[in-house]
Amino acid sequence: MTPLFYAAGMLALMALGACSEERHPLDRHLGQLRPETVAALPDMGWPPGTLLCPLTMYQSELPGSAPPADRVNAFLKQKQFLGDEGLWSLIVVKPMPEGDAGIEQLLFKRADYDVFNEPEMLKRDGGTLPTGFVPQTCVSVERARVLVTRPQRSDRTLIVFGTA
Repeated sequence: MTPLFYAAGMLALMALGACSEERHPLDRHLGQLRPETVAALPDMGWPPGTLLCPLTMYQSELPGSAPPADRVNAFLKQKQFLGDEGLWSLIVVKPMPEGDAGIEQLLFKRADYDVFNEPEMLKRDGGTLPTGFVPQTCVSVERARVLVTRPQRSDRTLIVFGTA
Protein backbone atom coordinates (compact mmCIF):
# COMPACT_ATOMS: atom_id res chain seq x y z
CA MET A 1 0.00 0.00 0.00
CA THR A 2 1.38 3.39 -0.92
CA PRO A 3 1.83 6.01 1.81
CA LEU A 4 -0.63 8.34 0.06
CA PHE A 5 -3.31 5.61 -0.12
CA TYR A 6 -2.69 4.75 3.55
CA ALA A 7 -3.01 8.42 4.59
CA ALA A 8 -6.27 8.79 2.64
CA GLY A 9 -7.66 5.68 4.35
CA MET A 10 -6.71 6.97 7.79
CA LEU A 11 -8.35 10.34 7.06
CA ALA A 12 -11.54 8.57 5.99
CA LEU A 13 -11.59 6.52 9.20
CA MET A 14 -11.03 9.62 11.32
CA ALA A 15 -13.86 11.42 9.52
CA LEU A 16 -16.20 8.51 10.19
CA GLY A 17 -15.22 8.54 13.86
CA ALA A 18 -15.89 12.26 14.09
CA CYS A 19 -19.37 11.74 12.64
CA SER A 20 -20.35 9.09 15.17
CA GLU A 21 -22.57 10.43 17.89
CA GLU A 22 -21.18 10.52 21.38
CA ARG A 23 -23.86 9.81 23.96
CA HIS A 24 -24.38 12.36 26.73
CA PRO A 25 -23.09 11.07 30.12
CA LEU A 26 -26.65 11.19 31.52
CA ASP A 27 -27.94 9.08 28.62
CA ARG A 28 -25.17 6.51 29.18
CA HIS A 29 -25.93 6.44 32.92
CA LEU A 30 -29.67 5.88 32.39
CA GLY A 31 -28.99 3.18 29.80
CA GLN A 32 -26.88 1.20 32.30
CA LEU A 33 -29.45 1.11 35.10
CA ARG A 34 -31.23 -2.18 35.74
CA PRO A 35 -34.99 -2.53 36.33
CA GLU A 36 -36.54 -2.39 39.77
CA THR A 37 -34.09 0.11 41.21
CA VAL A 38 -34.15 3.70 42.42
CA ALA A 39 -30.90 5.45 41.63
CA ALA A 40 -29.30 8.86 42.06
CA LEU A 41 -28.18 10.80 39.03
CA PRO A 42 -24.49 11.40 38.36
CA ASP A 43 -23.04 14.83 39.08
CA MET A 44 -23.42 16.86 35.90
CA GLY A 45 -22.01 20.06 37.38
CA TRP A 46 -25.39 21.80 37.56
CA PRO A 47 -25.57 24.40 40.36
CA PRO A 48 -27.67 23.81 43.49
CA GLY A 49 -31.29 24.75 42.94
CA THR A 50 -31.31 23.53 39.34
CA LEU A 51 -34.54 21.79 38.32
CA LEU A 52 -34.68 18.84 35.96
CA CYS A 53 -37.92 18.48 34.00
CA PRO A 54 -38.20 15.49 31.63
CA LEU A 55 -40.40 15.69 28.56
CA THR A 56 -41.56 12.37 27.15
CA MET A 57 -41.92 11.50 23.50
CA TYR A 58 -44.54 13.71 21.82
CA GLN A 59 -44.60 16.07 24.82
CA SER A 60 -44.05 19.70 23.81
CA GLU A 61 -44.69 21.49 27.10
CA LEU A 62 -44.66 21.01 30.85
CA PRO A 63 -48.06 20.17 32.31
CA GLY A 64 -49.75 22.00 35.15
CA SER A 65 -48.81 25.06 37.05
CA ALA A 66 -45.50 23.98 38.54
CA PRO A 67 -43.36 27.07 39.22
CA PRO A 68 -41.03 26.66 36.23
CA ALA A 69 -43.83 25.62 33.82
CA ASP A 70 -44.58 29.14 32.55
CA ARG A 71 -40.90 29.91 31.91
CA VAL A 72 -40.18 26.52 30.35
CA ASN A 73 -43.28 26.55 28.14
CA ALA A 74 -42.45 30.07 26.89
CA PHE A 75 -38.90 28.84 26.14
CA LEU A 76 -40.21 25.79 24.23
CA LYS A 77 -42.75 27.88 22.33
CA GLN A 78 -40.04 30.36 21.30
CA LYS A 79 -37.93 27.45 20.03
CA GLN A 80 -41.04 26.07 18.25
CA PHE A 81 -40.27 22.70 19.84
CA LEU A 82 -42.58 19.81 19.01
CA GLY A 83 -42.18 16.46 20.73
CA ASP A 84 -41.33 13.52 18.50
CA GLU A 85 -41.62 9.74 18.67
CA GLY A 86 -37.89 9.22 18.50
CA LEU A 87 -36.89 11.79 21.12
CA TRP A 88 -37.28 12.63 24.78
CA SER A 89 -35.74 15.66 26.37
CA LEU A 90 -34.61 16.97 29.69
CA ILE A 91 -35.21 20.62 30.46
CA VAL A 92 -32.53 21.96 32.79
CA VAL A 93 -33.71 25.07 34.65
CA LYS A 94 -30.86 26.74 36.46
CA PRO A 95 -31.74 29.15 39.27
CA MET A 96 -32.17 32.45 37.48
CA PRO A 97 -34.53 35.33 38.20
CA GLU A 98 -36.79 35.32 35.12
CA GLY A 99 -37.30 34.61 31.42
CA ASP A 100 -35.52 31.88 29.54
CA ALA A 101 -32.09 32.76 30.94
CA GLY A 102 -30.63 29.61 32.46
CA ILE A 103 -32.94 27.19 30.61
CA GLU A 104 -31.33 24.47 28.54
CA GLN A 105 -32.94 21.62 26.63
CA LEU A 106 -31.02 18.37 26.25
CA LEU A 107 -32.39 16.14 23.48
CA PHE A 108 -31.93 12.38 23.61
CA LYS A 109 -32.72 9.73 21.03
CA ARG A 110 -35.08 7.02 22.17
CA ALA A 111 -32.84 4.24 23.41
CA ASP A 112 -33.44 0.94 25.19
CA TYR A 113 -35.59 2.76 27.69
CA ASP A 114 -38.49 5.20 27.74
CA VAL A 115 -38.69 8.20 30.05
CA PHE A 116 -42.12 9.16 31.31
CA ASN A 117 -43.58 11.44 33.91
CA GLU A 118 -47.13 10.15 34.31
CA PRO A 119 -47.71 7.83 37.30
CA GLU A 120 -50.96 6.73 35.65
CA MET A 121 -48.95 4.90 32.99
CA LEU A 122 -47.18 2.84 35.65
CA LYS A 123 -50.50 1.97 37.32
CA ARG A 124 -52.06 1.05 33.97
CA ASP A 125 -49.27 -1.38 33.18
CA GLY A 126 -49.45 -3.08 36.55
CA GLY A 127 -46.35 -1.54 38.08
CA THR A 128 -46.09 -0.20 41.57
CA LEU A 129 -44.08 2.63 43.00
CA PRO A 130 -41.60 1.66 45.70
CA THR A 131 -42.29 3.02 49.15
CA GLY A 132 -40.92 6.52 49.49
CA PHE A 133 -40.50 7.22 45.76
CA VAL A 134 -42.55 10.21 44.55
CA PRO A 135 -42.71 10.96 40.80
CA GLN A 136 -42.16 14.64 40.01
CA THR A 137 -42.78 16.78 36.93
CA CYS A 138 -39.64 18.73 37.87
CA VAL A 139 -37.13 17.69 40.49
CA SER A 140 -34.20 19.54 42.05
CA VAL A 141 -30.76 18.12 41.31
CA GLU A 142 -30.10 17.77 45.03
CA ARG A 143 -33.04 15.39 45.51
CA ALA A 144 -33.30 13.85 42.03
CA ARG A 145 -33.69 10.10 41.78
CA VAL A 146 -34.87 7.88 38.96
CA LEU A 147 -37.04 4.81 39.23
CA VAL A 148 -36.16 2.13 36.73
CA THR A 149 -38.87 -0.43 36.12
CA ARG A 150 -40.21 -2.81 33.50
CA PRO A 151 -43.99 -3.04 33.31
CA GLN A 152 -45.74 -6.36 32.90
CA ARG A 153 -46.15 -7.45 29.27
CA SER A 154 -43.38 -5.12 28.07
CA ASP A 155 -39.77 -5.49 27.07
CA ARG A 156 -39.15 -1.73 27.41
CA THR A 157 -37.49 -0.31 30.50
CA LEU A 158 -39.23 2.75 31.92
CA ILE A 159 -37.48 5.57 33.74
CA VAL A 160 -39.38 7.95 36.02
CA PHE A 161 -37.83 11.09 37.55
CA GLY A 162 -38.75 11.84 41.15
CA THR A 163 -37.54 11.91 44.73
CA ALA A 164 -37.02 9.23 47.34
